This record gives sequence, C-alpha cells and structure tokens, in this order.
Amino acid sequence: MPVSEQPLESQKLVAESVTPLDFPDLDARFRLKTATVVTSCMRLSYEEFARGIDVAAVRADGVITVISSVDFRRSPLALPVAGPLHHRVELSHCELSGHGLGSRLTRLGYESLHTFSAPPGTGDVRRYRELADPDPMPCASARIVFAMLRPKAAPTARMVSEPLEELRHLPVQPLSEPHPTAETLTAVPEDAVRTDAEREGVFGLHHTDVNQFVYTGEYVALMESHQTLLLSDAGIAAADHVTERVAVLFKAPFSAGDEYVVRSALHRSGDPDTPSTVAVIGVHRRTPEGIDPRPAVLGRVEGRTPPAQP
Repeated sequence: MPVSEQPLESQKLVAESVTPLDFPDLDARFRLKTATVVTSCMRLSYEEFARGIDVAAVRADGVITVISSVDFRRSPLALPVAGPLHHRVELSHCELSGHGLGSRLTRLGYESLHTFSAPPGTGDVRRYRELADPDPMPCASARIVFAMLRPKAAPTARMVSEPLEELRHLPVQPLSEPHPTAETLTAVPEDAVRTDAEREGVFGLHHTDVNQFVYTGEYVALMESHQTLLLSDAGIAAADHVTERVAVLFKAPFSAGDEYVVRSALHRSGDPDTPSTVAVIGVHRRTPEGIDPRPAVLGRVEGRTPPAQP
C-alpha cells in the first residue's frame, strides 16, 4: 500500500510502494516489462487521487479526469524474480498548455511522475532469483499527464480553466516539461531510412476497462506489438531489438467494437548491425464514411539493437 510522505497542504502528493517481482513482470533478458510499469503506474496514481483529492465531489461538479499523454522508459538493468520493486510517484496539480492561469488557452489537470528501482539480478536463467547487489538501482520511469474535462458542457467550456475548490490544497504548478505534441512525437533523425506499413483491427470487450473505453495499457501494448511487425518488415531481428521508450498522445478514445487502421513508419538510423529505431504509429478510426485521416491515438516507440555479447 502507498505510504504518504507529505501532508495534503504540500504542493504535491507523494507516495511509495514496494511489490515483489513475479515471472510475468520480466522479459527473457530479465528487464522490467512496459506492461508491468503501466499497471503499477495506474494503480498508484489512482490510489493517490483517491487519498488526496475528493474525487466524488469533483465528479459531482461534472468534472472527470482523462489521460492526455503517457511516456514510459526502461533501462537495460536485469532484475531478479521475487526481488523488491520500489515505486515512487509525485502527483501535481498543473496547468497543461504552458500559458499559465488566466489565458484563453488555460487547461488544468495533473502530472504524475514515476520512478522505479530494484536490486539488480544476475541475468542468468539458472540463477534467476539471485541478487547481484542488494542496493536498488533505477530501472524505469514514467510520466502521465491527465486533463480535467466537463464532458457534458458546451464544447467551448469543456476544458477546466479555473482551479476547483476541491483542489485548493494543491496549488497550480507548471508541467515539469512542455506537454508533448504530434510534432514532438513524430520528430525523427534526418538520415533515417523509412519503412511504412498499414494494418487493420477491431477493439473487443477484453480491451476495455470500467471507464467504458479501451484501457490505456492496451494502446501501449498495441504500439509495442506493432513495432515488432515494423522491425520484421525492415529486416531487423525483433528478438535482438530492445524497446527503450513508449510515448503516446491521446486525442479521442475507442470503445469495444470500434474498427481502426494503424498507419505507421519505422525510421532506422546508425550502424546496420546495431541500429537505432523510431516507430511513429497512428491509430485511426474507421467508420462507414471512411478512415479518419487524423490519428485518434499517436505513439512513438524508440528502440535499439545492442552489440552482441562476447
């Protein structure tokens, strides 16, 4: 369970948790999986919402919270099965546009910053529970930006632009860095070699959560899975390629039964034997009228093929 480290009058809500790592949490190289990071982030973020904010009162005012963007990063650290995973979150009440309070562009929400650490393991499949060092080392980080909305208000009034009374104990702060945009997520090296691909799909009930829309983690999983298809199309061995970052920008949600088209491009640069890659992946809504040219969800997946071990 999270343990609060600061009173509610503080500028941030801070909590920590420690959970044991299990087999499904680590990949074949004993690295922390992105899916594990996502699950832990969502749990601790929403526990902090419930602990430090009167969520029922906020909802009674017609305000809901939706995820605007996520950014998950992992290190190559090998971890042991059953070792402790330390997770810390700092949740801030933020102005998202960068224009501050009082602007016609003001948007209020939250920024949730996560850090993960764990004692390193041996990386040896025969000694998968052994610690190589008892001291925790950084193994992952995440940034999640939430926007506050009034979904039943007129379109011009849906964004929350003035601080809510229920959040008076959390002063509005600027984001730690600017909110990601389509331009920042699609920036690629000028000398990169590009491989394009397009595939179709349908979201099912198993992709959704109790918010009635497709769960955030499903989009992240789709990005990682689609990256492996792009690697194959480009002739890069997916088994040797390491995903280091998955960042996603959300414009509109999908529901069970919605059809979609994934339009993507893999940008490859560096040494052909140890390439660095950036996959830019857009998830477009398909309707009877056709395919929306604007992605409802836009992702960036960064990876690399490390040198072969001697």
